[in-house]
Amino acid sequence: MNGVRELTAAEREALVAVADVLCGGGALPAPSETRGYAEWLDRALEARADAFDEVVAAALSLDGLSAAGRREALRLMSIDQRPRFHALSSVVAGAWLLVPEIRSALGYPGQIAAPAAFDEAASQLETGILDPVIERGPIYREA
Repeated sequence: MNGVRELTAAEREALVAVADVLCGGGALPAPSETRGYAEWLDRALEARADAFDEVVAAALSLDGLSAAGRREALRLMSIDQRPRFHALSSVVAGAWLLVPEIRSALGYPGQIAAPAAFDEAASQLETGILDPVIERGPIYREA
């Protein structure tokens, strides 16, 4: 990892435990059962180097809880500490969704360019779906 420090074993374990609660329990393997998850977790943490300390601290704050306790604590965090929950959940769940095996199983090709068809704008103008936006007018303001 270039932009952030290495995780300790306890920190990695806490992050994976959170990921298992958020992503496990379905037909696909949980993050702890997914080969390559650790590598993608490191990459996600590096991408969010700005939130590294907060993400790790949030995961560690749930350490020692049962899976049910962790799930409830995450639910409360999503209500009471929304920015903290968002940073934590987007890193650990995002890393899982980037594992090629998981992406493939979900049929997610990754981010690809999908430009609108030439006549799509005309079609949307005709249906009136853009009328509220047009009526509102421009909202861009220079910083």
